Amino acid sequence: MSERNITLKDFDLQNLEERVSRLFGQQQPRSTYVQSLREQLKNSRIFELRRSLGAILVASFGVLFAGALTVSIAVLAQKAHRRLIV
Repeated sequence: MSERNITLKDFDLQNLEERVSRLFGQQQPRSTYVQSLREQLKNSRIFELRRSLGAILVASFGVLFAGALTVSIAVLAQKAHRRLIV
């Protein structure tokens, strides 16, 4: 009997979830609220730090790539120079 009660409770819960979903599924925040929130987030300190960190990471990867490219070219040039001498 307890299994039947659990099944009925699960069914009731599913019905409740479906009704709530139908009621609130079409609701959306006002565009002015969304725009205001977006502006507040853009001007917040955490997003400023995030943008700065992103810029630092991009610059760092650029420097690492340039360094790796320079080392690769130097190694290839040295190998080519050895082949020409020998």
